[in-house]
Amino acid sequence: MNMKIRNKIGYSIYILCFFLIAIMAQSCTKANEEFVHETNTISQMICKGSLSGGEYAGTIYEYNKKGELMTGSFTNDEINGGYGIIMFSIPESLRKDVDLTKVYIRATVTYDEMITPSLLGYHNISGDGIIITVKSGIGTTRQYRVRGVYE
Repeated sequence: MNMKIRNKIGYSIYILCFFLIAIMAQSCTKANEEFVHETNTISQMICKGSLSGGEYAGTIYEYNKKGELMTGSFTNDEINGGYGIIMFSIPESLRKDVDLTKVYIRATVTYDEMITPSLLGYHNISGDGIIITVKSGIGTTRQYRVRGVYE
């Protein structure tokens, strides 16, 4: 192979690598503080027996790190280190329509929170229910137990 062609190829690869490193370095910049939140709570959760069925709102109970139930308004710092319980009370008359072992769940969180495991698909909230973790934009986490009962 001609030496000039080999040098041009080497030079092109060098420039390509330089641009790739520059692009990767730019993508690692810190997030704008205005858009990062420390909130790791769920403000609302609903469940449905089917995708086209009626919605049932869950009651959210927030506990601080001492295990004390928080009532009224509270700050994120006051509940930091605690946990939450979300209860769905389904009327006994709807037992045939809403199977607690196969419900769809939707939660309301701020835009920079992540829920794991994902709420996609259906979930079994009978018995002890499921435990989900909510992670804030700054990495703090809070766990919730999601349960359903017939009343």
